[in-house]
Parts: sequence; structure tokens; C-alpha cells
Amino acid sequence: MSAGLGRILQARAAYRTTTALRPSTRASTGRVLPTTATTTTRVGIPQGTSPQTQARYISGTTTDAKSAAAATSSAVLNSTSTPSIRELFDSPPVSSSRSRLASSVSPEGLFLYPNLKTPETFLDSVNAAIARGHLLVERIAHAPEQQDGGQEMRKVIKLFDRLSDVLCKVIDAAEVVRCLHPDPAWRQAAETVYEELFSWMNTLNTDPRLYEVLHKVLNTPVIESGLSEAERQVALVFLRDFEKSGIHLSDAKRAQFVALSDKVVSLGRDFMQNCSTPGPGPAHILVSPPSRLQGLSPGYIQRITKTNKQGEKVAVVPTSGWESQMVLKHVEDEGVRRAMYVASMAEDKAKVAVLDDLLRTRYDLAQLVGLPSYGHMFLGDKMVKNPENVSAFLHTLGKSQEAAVESELMLLQKAKRVATKDKDAQLEAWDRDFYVRLVSSRNNTMPHGDSISAYFSVGTTMDGLSKLFSHLYGIKFVPGTVQPGETWHDEVQKLDVVDEREGLIGTIYCDFYGRQGKQLNAAHYTVRCSRRVDDDDEEHDIAEGMTLREGIELAKADPGVKMAGKEGRYQLPLAVLSCGFSRPPGGKPALLSWVEVETLFHEMGHAMHSMIGRADYHNVSGTRCPIDFVEIPSILMEHFLADPAVLGLFATHHQTGAPLPAGLLMAHQANRSTFQAIELHSQRSMAMLDQLLYSPIVGSPSFSSTATLENLQRATGIVPPVPGTAWQTGFGHLYGYGAGYYSYLFGRTVTSQIWETVFRSAPTSRSAGERLREHVLKWGGGKDPWECLGGLLEDDRLMKGDQESMKIVGDWGTKTPL
Repeated sequence: MSAGLGRILQARAAYRTTTALRPSTRASTGRVLPTTATTTTRVGIPQGTSPQTQARYISGTTTDAKSAAAATSSAVLNSTSTPSIRELFDSPPVSSSRSRLASSVSPEGLFLYPNLKTPETFLDSVNAAIARGHLLVERIAHAPEQQDGGQEMRKVIKLFDRLSDVLCKVIDAAEVVRCLHPDPAWRQAAETVYEELFSWMNTLNTDPRLYEVLHKVLNTPVIESGLSEAERQVALVFLRDFEKSGIHLSDAKRAQFVALSDKVVSLGRDFMQNCSTPGPGPAHILVSPPSRLQGLSPGYIQRITKTNKQGEKVAVVPTSGWESQMVLKHVEDEGVRRAMYVASMAEDKAKVAVLDDLLRTRYDLAQLVGLPSYGHMFLGDKMVKNPENVSAFLHTLGKSQEAAVESELMLLQKAKRVATKDKDAQLEAWDRDFYVRLVSSRNNTMPHGDSISAYFSVGTTMDGLSKLFSHLYGIKFVPGTVQPGETWHDEVQKLDVVDEREGLIGTIYCDFYGRQGKQLNAAHYTVRCSRRVDDDDEEHDIAEGMTLREGIELAKADPGVKMAGKEGRYQLPLAVLSCGFSRPPGGKPALLSWVEVETLFHEMGHAMHSMIGRADYHNVSGTRCPIDFVEIPSILMEHFLADPAVLGLFATHHQTGAPLPAGLLMAHQANRSTFQAIELHSQRSMAMLDQLLYSPIVGSPSFSSTATLENLQRATGIVPPVPGTAWQTGFGHLYGYGAGYYSYLFGRTVTSQIWETVFRSAPTSRSAGERLREHVLKWGGGKDPWECLGGLLEDDRLMKGDQESMKIVGDWGTKTPL
């Protein structure tokens, strides 16, 4: 009997085990999710998130009838007192949906999960999840022994999916809590929950009994032939995870794999913390005289100016945060910009050591399972298949942009030579942002009047998203009633997602404003995935002769709801969107910059994928699909935002209600399109660096991430490297998106083709929206992504997912504007 199982069973008659499944304790992970993160977890390493904004700088809970799905009543959906979407988000901090509740009502748990009422009960949820997990593991392991004509073997894939679901409900909720909850006690509990479950999940990935049963299911013709497409995809997901985790290795090497995996998480935690902490450079630069800061507002310069001991006026400028970005973008004095760049990007050898250790440990993992690099290990089950295809894609993209990059670079070079009156002046790293802004402002004059932000309050933008989804899919947002204790902060708003044919299909919690202790980068979190629950067969998890020890609690499945047009009952998806918007004082609506609106559209693309991709199985629902496919629905949203017909649905002045002037939109888009080739070049360079840092070169004794970056900059950069700096230690996606950063450019290439083929002529067409829904969104990860893409674009060549398919996508990048 396993040591873990022995803790929950009083006696047992039918089962035996050969491997101990004991949770191990590790250092807390503390992983900070990068921008626009889509946090989805299966029994294996959690996925990371989207790289969109970096280029421009996870409840085994024991849910019961009080589940989030069952808690939402039709009375709420049809209440005449429910505020509009715009009112909900443009009103003062505490939502009207929450204010209608009596304060005497006893608090519920976070997300209406009973085990999330306190940090202590959150910790209890781990025991409940692992207890259920042990039962499911033993049931799977002994399925071949059952004399039932193969019935239990036919349930194995479902059992695997249930195992993943029960663990992910806890670990996914923990991810939200540790990133967003204001209470340190809650965050610490979430760290403990995350680390205990993650380590136990790694031991499951190296349990040969589970692999052997799954392998037998897939190689038993009478069973395999009866599998649905989704069941086959679920089985392949687990099979690949086993194989990537070295299931074929000896016991000693499997133990080594678990140890290395735990080390990766620990180093990843440290690396992500380093990304958000100042380096060894000075906390401030001193500028004297303060007039050298010309380009910044006089009021700001005055506020940071001090008098030194010699009676001289000196400006004390912070080298971290928005101040450093403002200096690099606006200050005319090149010496000041140089000093700021060197100070803010200064190499921290301790941070470099952590990153290099992380890269080498992932390389060691790949070597352990017989692969040449971590890139090969990571990309094997992605659309691109291998690093060689990624390199070919990035090379093709780069060749197609060479002339445009050179032309834009000459504009910047000329601007510097004119400004400095030096015909030989060369563009440097601290010059790029300044001259991009300068040339853009000269070439694109904005009309007088309000800025474009006046037409994009948070409420207006959310109302526009609801209207767009109503046009495309017949889906709208309805403000939901927030129960006491359901959210982690008073500013969190709840949206019920309602389909005109199916009714309530999911819930989205919106945490949009920055605050102390909150991770400010934009992120999408999948807290609960859709899956069918009425066929769980939970009553047979405890075999005949088994008796649970007194006090042992088992995680229970969500009771689910009936879905129109679907057989059985389903748990509904639950997602969280987080942003770091600034809330103005006095209850005024927050007005968003174009980049913030773009970010919100991007994250909502992920959220709607979670809502629409409602599968029978947890592991293939919503955003649980390959990293280079999961970005497609979200990047496509950026195309919708740029279309005048879509903006006409909602973009109105927050005070007057006047529509967004066409001239202002055209001027803004012209300004945004300036230096687009250089922006694309920067994204491509970061993708190339990501590939290099997860390539076989990491195995060299002389490997250095700093030297690798410098060599790449010399070979392909638009400015030379700056000695003494180490930008890569702040590139957070090297952990969460390690070897996968290319996926944003891949997604941009694919979505541009989708836009031109499906949406360009009728961007708000229901038929176009249903085409995307039927071929892509509804499948989640339950269908091969190349088949989804080929079906959507009506191109059979794409469905093979081979080298020809990759070449077709590469060719798109040379012909379609990204």
C-alpha cells in the first residue's frame, strides 16, 4: 500500500500498490505570471502566458450545491434592477450588485467554494484533493484486473481527466490567490497549496503503473476504436506528459527527474521575483542642472529637484518604474538617457546566475529523457513540432521584413543626426524610444480636442465587448450578484456569461485596478474548466472493502447544470481577468489608453475561449490547447479593435456620448503603424533569444545568457549591445513561456490570415462568428489544432500539420500585414 493511501484508508481488500505517492515539501514557488497570462494546469507542468505587452515593456475544494453554477439564479439574470455593464464598471469601487446584499448574510468561500472561506480551510482543500487523487490513482492502476468485460478500462480516460480536474481546481485557485489577494496570510496559504500539489503532481507523471494502463487502453483495439475524438486527445495529452517526464527511465532517474522539476519551479520563483526587483545599479540618477531633463513636464522636474550641500539644484530621478521609461522616451539630453539606460539595465551577476541555473536545469531535464535541448522537449506536442520549424518560421518572417526595418532605421538615424548636428552619429540602445516618439509625433499630427482615451472608459469598453460577442456568437455579459466572501477584494466585479440559446454558460471575475500587493501585469486565469460531471461514477472510487479513516474528507465534483442541447450535466467554466488600470479619485470612470484597451480585448479573447470551449473533458476544454494555438483567439481580438465597424458599436465619449471621430481614429492608427517593422523586429529578436536560451548551446561549459544576448544583438540587432547591462534577467517570459515566445508572432501571422479570409468584409457578422466558433473556439483542445485551422480557412493542406503546413503559415507572414 502506498504511504499516502494508507493515511486515508482504514482497510482495503482488493488493491495493492508498488509505489509510494507521498507529497514532498519544496520551497514556495512565487511565480509571477507574465503579461496576459493564460494560466491552465493539468497533471504536469503548468503553462505560462502571453508575451504581448513585454515587448513594449492557479480548488479541490469540496464543492457542493453552492457551486458557482448553481448559485446563479434566473431571477438575477432577469432582474430589472441589475445595472448595465457600463454602469457596473464606471461606478464607484463597491459594485451595486454587492451593495444589494444584507451584511448579516454569512460569508461564502472564494468563488463560492466552501473550502475557501479562510486560509486554514484553503490548506484543508489540499488534503481533500490528494485523498480523492489517491483513490483515483489506485482505481486507474487496478482497472486491468477488474473482471467486468473491460468496462472499467473504458473508464480510464475519464478517471485520468477527473484526477486532473480535482487537482487543478485547487492549484488554479491558488494561482489567483497568490497573485491577486491583498491578505498576506491568504497568499502564503496559496503558496503552500501550490507547492504541495505541484510536487505531488510531478510524482504522478513518473508513476509507471498509470502510464502502462493508459498505454494498454490506447493499444486495445476494442477500446481504442470506440474512443471519441476528444477522448483520444485527452489520452494523448496524458501520454505525452508521461513520456516528457521520463516514464521510460529507471526508478533512480525518475526520482532525479522529479528533483530537477522541483528545482526548476524553485529557480523559476526566484527568477520571477528578480524580474520585479531593482538591480545593482543606483536607485536614482542625479541630473544637474535639472534643465537637462527638458522634455519632461516642468511640474515633475520641480518635484524631484533638491538642493545639495553645495547649494546646487539637482534632480533626483528614480531608475525603476515609469520614471525610467519616461526619461528614455522624452528627455532630449542623450547623456541623461544613457545614464538612465545603463543604471536601469545594469547587470546583476546574482540574477544572471539564477537565470543561467534555470536554463541549465531545464537542459538537464531534456538530456535525462534523451532529447538534445529543452526546446525539443517543450515543442514536441505543439503545432510547430520542433525548434527547427520555429527557426525557419522566424527566419522567413525576418527576411520579409528586412527592407521595411532598414527603411525605418534610416528614419531614426537621420533624425538623430539632425538633432545632434553630427553626420556620423549612430543610433544607440538609449535612443530608440526617444527618436521613435519624436519622428512619430512629427509625421502624425493628432486633431485638437479630447484624446482617444476619452472614448474608452472601462465601462464603455466592457459594454462594447458584450455587444461584439452578441453580434458574433449571440453571447452577452450580465452583471452577477456577488455574495459576501465570494471575491478577494471589493473592486472585483462578477459577470455572468449568457448565451441566447443555452442560457448561463460561465462566469468571469474582473479585477481591473492596481493596488498594493497585487500583480499588476494583465492576466487571464482559468479557475475552473468545463466538463461533463453526471457520468463521473464517483461512488465506485472507494472499492468494496475500503473504509475511510475517520476525519478524512474527499474532494467532491461540482454538481453541474443541464445545458440546452447537451446530454448530461456540466460544470461551468470560471475565469478571472486581472489588469493594472489606474482608478481616478472621486468615483470618476477610468479612461483607458489604446494599449490598455488592446490588452483588455486580448485578455477577453482568452476568457471567451474558456467560456465557449465547453468540452466533456476537463483537459481539452477552453484554453487547454497548445501554446501556439491558445493565442489565436486573443490576438484575433486585436484585429476587431482596429476595425471602425466594431468601434462604431461602442466607442463613445464618456461624458457626452458622442461617437469616436473618424479623423481622430485615423490619426491614431497612422501613428500606431509608424515603426511597425522595428516593433516586429524586436518581437522576433526576443523569440530568437528565447530559442537560443533553450537550445543545445546551454550544455556548453562556457554558456552565458549575457554573452548569448550580446552575440544575438551584434548579429541581428538594430542597436549594438551595451556592456555592463543584462536585459535578459528582466525577461519574465523566459520562465512561463520558455521556448514558446515565438507563439505570439506565430499567432499574429495566423490571425492576420483568419481576419483577411473570414472577417475583413463583415467583422460583426454572425455567420463569420459562428464559423470561428464551430471550427475553433468550441473545440478547446479536443481537436487537432491544424484540423481546426484547415477547417476554418477551408484549406485541406493545413490539416496535415506537416512541413508543408508550416511553410504555408510562413508564407502568410510575408504577404499579410501583421
